[in-house]
Amino acid sequence: MLDRLTSAEVINHCKSIFSSHGIPDVVRSDNGSQFDPVKTVEFKNFAKSYGFTHLSSSAKFSQSNGLIEAAVKTVKARIKKSRYPYLALMAYRATPLENGFSPSKLLMGRRINTTLPVAKTQLQPYSLNMKILEAKEKRRIEGQKMNYDKHHGVRNLDKLYPVQSGKRVYRRNRKHLIPSPDFHPEPEPEDDFDVTGYQHSPADVDPGYPSLMSSPQTPKTYSERAGTSTEASPDTYVTRSGRTFRPPEKLDL
Repeated sequence: MLDRLTSAEVINHCKSIFSSHGIPDVVRSDNGSQFDPVKTVEFKNFAKSYGFTHLSSSAKFSQSNGLIEAAVKTVKARIKKSRYPYLALMAYRATPLENGFSPSKLLMGRRINTTLPVAKTQLQPYSLNMKILEAKEKRRIEGQKMNYDKHHGVRNLDKLYPVQSGKRVYRRNRKHLIPSPDFHPEPEPEDDFDVTGYQHSPADVDPGYPSLMSSPQTPKTYSERAGTSTEASPDTYVTRSGRTFRPPEKLDL
C-alpha cells in the first residue's frame, strides 16, 4: 500500500517488485503527477537507470487504460468488503481469467496453494503454451472490440492531436474535440429601433421631417397575439447523433 503518491514512494515500491520479479521491458502508467516528466524528473531518471521504457496512457482519457482501471476497482472492492484483505487478494490472483489462466499462472508458471483443497500434482510448475495463450487473447480482444464498435458507432479516425504551445507539446484526444457549428453572421439592419406599435402625438412630430407612420396603429387583439407567438417557433435542427429535434408546440397563455 502506498502511503503517499509521490515519485520517491512509487520508485521505492517499484524497486521492491523488481527485486523479486526482475526488471520489465515496458512499464505502463497513467498521467499522474508522480510520472509527469515536466513536473518531476525522478521517475524518468529511474526508468533510464534501470533500463526500461515508460509509456503513459492517453491524457485525460482513462478509458484507454481500462484494463488497469478495472483491476484497481476490483482490488479496492475486495479490500473494502473482506475482513482478511490478503486472503481476498490471494483468491483473486488464483482465479482463472477469460483466457483460462490465472494471474499466478501467467506470472510464475504454476498454480499457488490456497485455502481450497487441491491435488499436489496441480501445484507443479509447467511451461505455458504461448501460441495457445496468444490465440485466446487475440480472440478475446477481437470480441470486445466488436461489441464496443457495435454499440458506439466507432469509425477509423486519426490518432491523437499534438498541439504545441510555446516549448510544450500537449496531446489532445479526439473525444475532447467538439466540432463547432458553422458560423453565418446575419446582416445588421439599417435602423436599430422598432417603431411598431408606437403612436406619435402631434407634439412629437417634427414639421421638418415627414411622418414615420401614414396611419395610426390599432392594438392587436388577444387572438392575433396568440397566433403570432404560435407561428414564430424556432426552427428544427439535427443533433450530432443524426436525430432531428423538433421543439414542442406550446400555448402562450
